[in-house]
Amino acid sequence: MIIPKRQSMVDGLENKIIALYAKEMIINSIEEQIREIYKFDVSTSTISRITESASVS
Repeated sequence: MIIPKRQSMVDGLENKIIALYAKEMIINSIEEQIREIYKFDVSTSTISRITESASVS
């Protein structure tokens, strides 16, 4: 998957990660799901950052 210039994440991907995390899915499983569904690699550290920012809000 190609990400457009000056964009770091696919539209809606952060929301999908938060939704999976809300369903009590662990970070490694979220990483696998994103890879399977979107054919896109997201690091576990990125997933952790996204889920932590959602938890703080």
